[in-house]
Amino acid sequence: MGIKNGLRGQQAGCFSKFQVRKLEDILDACRFDPSLASDLEGCGPVAELERQFAKMCGVGYALALSSGTAALHVALLAAGIRAGDEVIVTSYSWAQSVSPVLFCGATPVFADIDPGTCNLDPVSVKSRISSRTRAILTVHLFGQPADLCELREIADQHQLTLIADGAHALGAKLDGGSLAARATATCYSLSRGKLVFAGEGGIMVTNDDALYRKAVRFSQHHERVRRIEGNGGREGFALNYRLHPLAALLALGSLAEIESRFDHRRAVREAFAAGLGKCDRLVFPQNLPGVQPAPYGIPLTYSGSDGREQLVARVRERGIPLRCGPVVEALHRRLDSHGFPGIVPHLSWKAGACPQAEDRCRNRELWVLSALDMDGVSLEQAERFGLVIRKLL
Repeated sequence: MGIKNGLRGQQAGCFSKFQVRKLEDILDACRFDPSLASDLEGCGPVAELERQFAKMCGVGYALALSSGTAALHVALLAAGIRAGDEVIVTSYSWAQSVSPVLFCGATPVFADIDPGTCNLDPVSVKSRISSRTRAILTVHLFGQPADLCELREIADQHQLTLIADGAHALGAKLDGGSLAARATATCYSLSRGKLVFAGEGGIMVTNDDALYRKAVRFSQHHERVRRIEGNGGREGFALNYRLHPLAALLALGSLAEIESRFDHRRAVREAFAAGLGKCDRLVFPQNLPGVQPAPYGIPLTYSGSDGREQLVARVRERGIPLRCGPVVEALHRRLDSHGFPGIVPHLSWKAGACPQAEDRCRNRELWVLSALDMDGVSLEQAERFGLVIRKLL
């Protein structure tokens, strides 16, 4: 696609020289200290990553885990989600935002999206609440914060746990502060394309002491549980969702560069927007009042009368990576073919249950640069992409 590197000659999925040097140091140290190669207690680089993440997010606790999906699973388990429960989820996201609900044995109940923000519509959420509802799992998709004020009010009114998938939204703000504390638990990813990159990993952050302690018991080695709870801590029946200490080290190196990467991605999006100009047929997702989004790719909403496929074909002929997607199919329309055992299909899985999400996937969603691409694009290139697309509309 002819994209040149725009941020110190590297992309987010590549290790910086600083990270490589630190990795070499730690591999050398592993010869004398095996705990650096396999840490059962959550000490060393894992503990330091958790400390820095909690401070950055403005919360009391951070728990490092093996992936963002693992973080969501552990948050749900710690919230007591189990078979027979219902969790309200968005129909417009990656499947990994919903699969942890299924692996708790609970039923995902899909709510529709607001067509402007592309995130959960609180009105639709209210309509899905039943006597079996135990939690709301929202997603800050493409770095656009969901309507946490409304969702928090709904959750409190109905005594529900509010969990946020913040995989795309590290660095996003609401009313000048971190998003993390607005939900009962917020889960981040440290995988490819994320602002903090560990190769693979995740973080759950929370201010809820009881939920944090349960999350540790469900996901960590009993040596760590004993360290937190004292000698009375018993060996439990936990999943192995520990983050590898080498991954924690890489994440710490990436944390040192988060501001420059965030600023570059934001500048790329602004340059593209300047090139595209005011265009009713192609717009960005809307920001709610008081929101500062985290720039995770460049998603667009198409409202032209011609099919978007023709526009995509014309733009790609010019070497610009515009495509239909990235979600492609609303999540509630995918589940029937999966055959998860013990899960009873819900009415919200049927065609027409989430019309806005279905319409966006079928007719409107476009994607011009991934988060990974943004790190390799200069501002001049980004503006040119916008100019070319505007001329071809």
